[in-house]
Amino acid sequence: MNIRYVIETGGILFLFIFLSYPVLSAMGGPQDGGMGSRDKDGWSASEMMMQGSEMRHGAGMQGMGFMHSGAGIYGEYITFEVDNETGAITGYGIAGVDIFDSIEVSGFDYNATEVNGAVTQVMDVDGTTTVNVHDNPAAVITIQGKDDYTVTFDLAQDVTASEEDNFVVIKTADIEMYIVCSGTCDVTVTEGTVSIDAPGNSAVVVRAIPVNMQSSGDMHRTFTREMARNRTGAEVYLGEDGSISVVDYSQRMRVQMQSMTKERIKLHVTSNDSEGKMMAFNLDNTSLMLQDRDRLRIDYDGEPVQSVDDPEMVFNATQTRCYISRESGERAQIMMNIPEFSEHTIDIVVESEGAAATPSTGVPGFGAGMGILVLMLSWIHYQKRRR
Repeated sequence: MNIRYVIETGGILFLFIFLSYPVLSAMGGPQDGGMGSRDKDGWSASEMMMQGSEMRHGAGMQGMGFMHSGAGIYGEYITFEVDNETGAITGYGIAGVDIFDSIEVSGFDYNATEVNGAVTQVMDVDGTTTVNVHDNPAAVITIQGKDDYTVTFDLAQDVTASEEDNFVVIKTADIEMYIVCSGTCDVTVTEGTVSIDAPGNSAVVVRAIPVNMQSSGDMHRTFTREMARNRTGAEVYLGEDGSISVVDYSQRMRVQMQSMTKERIKLHVTSNDSEGKMMAFNLDNTSLMLQDRDRLRIDYDGEPVQSVDDPEMVFNATQTRCYISRESGERAQIMMNIPEFSEHTIDIVVESEGAAATPSTGVPGFGAGMGILVLMLSWIHYQKRRR
């Protein structure tokens, strides 16, 4: 056999496998096994973020969305592993920062992990308990159980926890996040551990101040407070390359993307719960062509929504209001109150600095006709003066 042929063929085969590996790892679907961590202590969040960035770049993946390789789950913002025997979340990190060493649900009989876009769902055998991890700037985790359950959060080093009002505050040097329960829960905070006993048919939610909107902490604390009161319906994150992360906090509410351009995003919202809910939208100039001097307008069922200067006016509103926070000229966080539900459309519109703000008359060509009329009257007046 020709030795040169063998070497060339082997090299081509190796190159094919090397280039195909990231793409194969990015594929969703059930994940039941894995190769585990590099050592007994596992990877740090920064190591996992670096590994994930290389994999995602190699696969041409941009924006929010998970890839998985073995036990490792890699997103744009979130990294973690899933124990393939217990279903516990381990090594959970946000933007390369270690947050939780583990998240475990009592009595969880692990079945499989499903990776689907910007959400990873860890499921038990009989479908009574699910853990959803979202790859978005707020690093949302939702845990739901039909029967009573206990969730134990084991904090990473240098992470602190404290009880404030009706939620738990988790802090690192750079990140602040909250754990809140939709039902009446018993919370125990000890050094390094947070334990929550939750009743059946309730949800435990973990949500951070979005890492791309750090200066709006007070507003997000209030949003968390409303979450504990069951007044939050959903939030939508719009990112690079058309990626989207939708978190439905209400089981009766659904949000669907209808269309997206660089100037307008149209969403369709439905709910069979007549009570009003809060919604939040997080966007930057990778989803809309948002520049420093541009304005944002929110249309609700085709009509502009009044934008207020104080987010409390939105949280306490009895009619549709919105608050827009601009972290920079290119990023925005929107809080919106919807007083009643059935079926609605919401448009997020970019208006350039030179966009006209005059109201429409509703008559086609009215403005041009008025201009011509003014010119004609001016010409007649000028001719009379000449005589």
